[in-house]
Amino acid sequence: MLSALPYGKEEIKGLPYGSGERAAFGQACQMALRKLKTLRGAASLESVAHDVGISTSQLSRYENGERDPYLKHLRALAERFGVSVSEIIDEPAPTKVPLVSWVSAGMLRASHPVYERDILRTVHVADLPAGDWIALEIDGDSMDRVAPPGAIILVDRADHDLVDGRFYVFGNQDTGEATFKRYRSKPDRLQPFSTNPDHESHYVNSEVQVVGRVRQVITFV
Repeated sequence: MLSALPYGKEEIKGLPYGSGERAAFGQACQMALRKLKTLRGAASLESVAHDVGISTSQLSRYENGERDPYLKHLRALAERFGVSVSEIIDEPAPTKVPLVSWVSAGMLRASHPVYERDILRTVHVADLPAGDWIALEIDGDSMDRVAPPGAIILVDRADHDLVDGRFYVFGNQDTGEATFKRYRSKPDRLQPFSTNPDHESHYVNSEVQVVGRVRQVITFV
């Protein structure tokens, strides 16, 4: 058995929300703008509209919930009142996840921090549960049925419990490199999940250990 490593359409409407999420976001915007109306206090509708570069009638429709704001207008309003957009709409700030190289991922230990030298860039992810997260960029087609080349996978290093048919990043103690594969049991093996039939499963040996479970895949179009 494997072991754990020792250690827009409109600007706002163009965001990647489904229809239900889009409606919820619209409601959040309306609540936010009612909050901004309170913040506006004695400041006139005309002066605030002028400051953010929109018409008085448009700001009035925003505040009354008659229209969802463009993201650029929501940002401008937030800046005008010295708050963040996340604070206005009561959404938590996105989690900053370090994107590391495959070699760095293979050498990480569960209890070790990710050092600055290992980070290629940072990925901002909303609604990410608690965990010890790293991100990796897919290069190759061995897992293209779930994560095509260029996709980013989010790996929870705190989760080493192997579940048959789920996806993990594994590290090789000898080479220090990591690989993204589907775990299959009886016998233990690392299975590709690919449209390319040339990729084959690899049976587990003592050098292969779990880096973490892949929980999310970010793809781009």
